[in-house]
Formats: sequence, structure tokens, C-alpha cells
Amino acid sequence: MLLRDGPSRKPAGYRLRMARRALLVLAAAAVLAPAASTAVRPAPRYANPAAAAKPLVVRFFTLVQQKDVAGLEKLLSPAFQVQRADGTASERAAYLKKLPDVEKFTLSKFRATQQGGTLVVRYLAVVTGKVNGKSYTPGPAPRLTVFAWNGERWQLAAHSNFNPLTG
Repeated sequence: MLLRDGPSRKPAGYRLRMARRALLVLAAAAVLAPAASTAVRPAPRYANPAAAAKPLVVRFFTLVQQKDVAGLEKLLSPAFQVQRADGTASERAAYLKKLPDVEKFTLSKFRATQQGGTLVVRYLAVVTGKVNGKSYTPGPAPRLTVFAWNGERWQLAAHSNFNPLTG
């Protein structure tokens, strides 16, 4: 093994190349650091899941009532499905193309459970409007809505209505 005391015998410009490489590594680290800080967050844990779920459900009904497709695109999970008591159903893309007409709604009797990144909500909904050309009959209809945590926010994954539409 050879040990040297004294100046390095590296070619001229070596230190400059190494300094440039170090600068590139530091620049890359600075660019990538913000991406690392946007890591997936765990779902919030609620002592009262129903109180946390109610504003999410109200937001969903409000966005549908306003026919706010952009807002619904953010709220609905890519896996979203709706199942209606009359047997009709749709997935996200079809649902967004043909939103129900909601004139007014009242929601009550919220119950919710949470396990990790899943929030399951059941409640009663009184809705006046139309779905697939059929009028809603005013009166309380049992509903079940499921939200999934996507690492940043809750998204609506499934929604169902258990009261057949008549009109």
C-alpha cells in the first residue's frame, strides 16, 4: 500500500470537475426535496366519525345540486360507483356525464364508522329532483356513502340509495 504525503497528483481540472459534480448533486437534491415532503399522509382519526363525515356528504349533495362537475371530479374517487334502488348504476365517468337533478335536499340521522382510510356513512336523505328522468318522491330514503382517504383528502368511493324512486 502506498501512502503519499504532500500534494495530490490529480490532473489539472480534476478539482473543478468534482466541484461541478457536487454542485449538480446539491441542485438535484434541492429539486427533489419538495417532492419528498409531499409524501402520503395517513388518514385523520376521528373520535366522532359521523361529525367528520356529515360535511363531506353535504358537500357531495351540494356539488350535485349545483352540477359542479369540476368539484365532483376532485371529490369522487377514480373507483367511484353509484347504485340506486331501482337497479340503475354507474361508474365515475358515466355519473359525471349525466348528473341527477337535485332541487333541494335535507340530510339527517348520520351514523358513521371509520377504519383507517375508510369512512362509511349511513343517513337519511329527503331529496326533491330527478334521476334518469324519474322524479324523486319526497320522503326519507336510507343512503350509504363510503369515503376513501387518498393520502391527501377524502374521496367519495361509493354511494347508494335504498328507497325506490317513484313519480
